[in-house]
Amino acid sequence: MSDGPQLGFTLLDLTGQQRSLDEFSGKVVVVNFWASWCRPCIEELPSIHRLIEAMREKPFAVIGVNVAESALRVRTAAGRLGMKFPVLLDTDSRVFKGWGATVLPTAHVLDRSGRVRYIGRGPLEWDRKDIVAMLNELLEQSHHQE
Repeated sequence: MSDGPQLGFTLLDLTGQQRSLDEFSGKVVVVNFWASWCRPCIEELPSIHRLIEAMREKPFAVIGVNVAESALRVRTAAGRLGMKFPVLLDTDSRVFKGWGATVLPTAHVLDRSGRVRYIGRGPLEWDRKDIVAMLNELLEQSHHQE
């Protein structure tokens, strides 16, 4: 793992509110790029929900960034799928492309200082022991460590 770039964004959530990555400062964050038509994106959701449950007492968050779909379609899909984390709308794929993502799903794991420490391309089993261990290691690191 290397110290990746610090990236940011401000996007609308499913209620029309502006949400910024800065809101999650001090947490380990998984930024998960997905789309409702992407079968692997949907297939990894149960493991994301199990991970969220396992990490609920910790400074940890998952943010779903939907790529290039309408708010109505995303709202419908998120409701149907029971998504238990903030879902933001990257309607023009600007953030997806700006973060260097090329496939769905793609997830960026950010440390507590907001630096990209891991990039997962394709579906992952998010509650796998090695992934949970990596996330816990990031959680143990100081928030201001450079």
